[in-house]
Amino acid sequence: MKKIWSDIKFYGYKLIYGTYFKFVIYIGTYRIRKKLHILNSADTITKIVQAHSSICRFGDGELRMVAYYLKNGNENTYNIDTFQQYDERLGKRLLEVLLSSYSNCLICLPHVFKDFSVYKGYERFHFEREYAYYRKLLEYIGIHRERMNFGDSCFTRFYYNRTDIPDLPLYIQQMKLIWNKQDIVFLEGEKSRLGVGNDLFDNAKSIQRFLLPATNAFKKYDEILTAVKQMPKNKLYLIALGHTATVLAYDMARLGFWAIDIGHVDIEYEWMRKGAKEKIAVPNKYVNEVPNGRIQTEFDDPVYLSQIIGKIV
Repeated sequence: MKKIWSDIKFYGYKLIYGTYFKFVIYIGTYRIRKKLHILNSADTITKIVQAHSSICRFGDGELRMVAYYLKNGNENTYNIDTFQQYDERLGKRLLEVLLSSYSNCLICLPHVFKDFSVYKGYERFHFEREYAYYRKLLEYIGIHRERMNFGDSCFTRFYYNRTDIPDLPLYIQQMKLIWNKQDIVFLEGEKSRLGVGNDLFDNAKSIQRFLLPATNAFKKYDEILTAVKQMPKNKLYLIALGHTATVLAYDMARLGFWAIDIGHVDIEYEWMRKGAKEKIAVPNKYVNEVPNGRIQTEFDDPVYLSQIIGKIV
């Protein structure tokens, strides 16, 4: 029944808005999109591996907060179901990162904004709609960063409704080169538990974890950054912390760390392993995109517990 209702919504939206998106948004904004040079997912991974680039990703949530900040500043009427409440300072920092051009930090936008065909179904409609929302912001970005390359923020969202990755095992193999034989530290929400129960990070040299707030992490940003500054710079830091990860990866890169906003990569991998046809909850892991996925359970796996080197929650 849930699947039927989802299909009804998708085809209803497609019938009503399809022509509008195709002609008014997609074709009508060609000039804007031409100014945004966004790598595809595979090329983004190649750049990370070859250049050891730090990564700051902007998805719909981060772009929404930037757009709200530019329009409303400190007026807090931002009422969206998200794991990060609106924060004027966070909106300002996200805008700073978005317009930055630090040489060893690759800023990422969704490549789907240039080519909607990389997704199918409701996910494609979602990005078409998001592009319509952010086209003025994207024009603003294009003017300020014309002819500069962005990476693809969806390189970690490789499974659900993607159409442009025909060989998923090969893609995973290439992505795992990022952390191959690296000493990695997860800076993750306390319920994220990246890599637990699967082999996604089995080629890393070592794994450590620093646990951070599962929601509204930016409220403790100063404390988090102070703690991070005490950590060694010869490790790879993989950050899964919502909007805060975008800013943290940027600040860490400026300080000489190799830091990657890795986002939902572990959840996508779990969905792929399960052959999921829709977004589903994953046992013992926080999945903010499904109502029953925002777990609050404790986890006492001895290997996982031994990897924890600190926490701010």
